[in-house]
Amino acid sequence: MRSHSQLLLARVGQHQSEATNARFTVFQALAAVGVAPEQADEIVSQLEAGAVAGAHTWISESSAPHGSEQRFEDGWFAGVRAVASDLLRIADTTAAQRGRATSSALLLAHLQQPASPRPEGGSR
Repeated sequence: MRSHSQLLLARVGQHQSEATNARFTVFQALAAVGVAPEQADEIVSQLEAGAVAGAHTWISESSAPHGSEQRFEDGWFAGVRAVASDLLRIADTTAAQRGRATSSALLLAHLQQPASPRPEGGSR
């Protein structure tokens, strides 16, 4: 039986894989309508930074369970501030990411190349 942490890691991995596939699809669609790679990077980075900023807002607006002791609430809010700070840093970093559209286009071009025939026998 898988532990709770293994299940959480599996879910995170699934979300990361789906995000990579979605990002690749968006880059393909943007390229197909003539959006330059630099502009595609900016669009996707802003969308991803916005998602992280949404998580920041959700965390920042959370509160300790009703009826908690003051020490628990103090610890809760210290943790919320730490996580919110990390999320803001991640959003800033994500917004600044560049070069992924070009690398996606190169990967797509590589994947679309026909497979070269394998030499038979290996010797002449």
